[in-house]
Amino acid sequence: MTSQHRKRDERPVDPFKSLGNETRLEILRALYEHRQTASATGEQLPYSTLRERVGVEDKGNFNYHLRQLREQFVEEAAEGYRLTFAGFEIAKVIDIDAWRSHEKRGPVPVGDASEGNAAGDTGAPPADTEASGETPDAPMKAVYEDSIVKIERGETTLFAHAVRPVGAADRNMSDLLDVASTLWRHTIEQILEGICPYCHTTVERSLTIGSEGPWEYSFAVECPQCGPIGGSHAGTALLTHPAVVSFYWDHDIDLRNRRFWEVPFIGDEAVTVLDEEPLELRIDLELDGDTLAVILDDDARVVDTKRSNL
Repeated sequence: MTSQHRKRDERPVDPFKSLGNETRLEILRALYEHRQTASATGEQLPYSTLRERVGVEDKGNFNYHLRQLREQFVEEAAEGYRLTFAGFEIAKVIDIDAWRSHEKRGPVPVGDASEGNAAGDTGAPPADTEASGETPDAPMKAVYEDSIVKIERGETTLFAHAVRPVGAADRNMSDLLDVASTLWRHTIEQILEGICPYCHTTVERSLTIGSEGPWEYSFAVECPQCGPIGGSHAGTALLTHPAVVSFYWDHDIDLRNRRFWEVPFIGDEAVTVLDEEPLELRIDLELDGDTLAVILDDDARVVDTKRSNL
């Protein structure tokens, strides 16, 4: 039995059993809605007000259901009740408005590093897509459906990140792509720090060659609690590294203002294999005659950089 299976076997049996009742869900909803206006009214909701908003006249029945939520999802304070952190997270997930249905948006064309736009006019070659069955010159496009922003080339999904419909409702497609890029960048940053973006457990990363994804060189991520949580192209590991950021900054390019799919080093043709056991890769960046070579070890960590002029 693996350590992952052992940890799962040690979990409490049905930790969400206390949520299996409509009255209890209404208690969470009432406290969640109150919390959204807490800055003006105070975070705690008095008992009588809470019962009134839930709409249960039988005091004994209401007290019973409230007790089932105590400690884990609801806590009693001096002036009433409020959600615990776990209660807030659960209430946020079951918030119907946040996950309301939405119409599909797109597809719309998006720029990439091979098009000679502001982000990609660096002399780097386009990403190799032949391995995934797509033509190398297939245009990139974006679509928003099922609460996920996807960046695709042909029929292959290159990047994807969830954006709640409530967060997409007041944004046009261009703004929505900016949001998805920022969220994805933050997710990758957490992964590179060894943090699962979902449960915050320590994750394990590994570089791979010839995976079934859209790239020849990528890294995979595994969380002992959540299981495999995906990965990305190996070049993604460079996005926030100080040497890379300063290299671009010296050429009047702020990487923070670039959508990640427009960055030329996130592509197979920028990668050279230095060693196969353990795996070590070099990713080459070039701007206006200057080069930066970045070395990645087998768990996608930057271990060395070298800057030079052509």
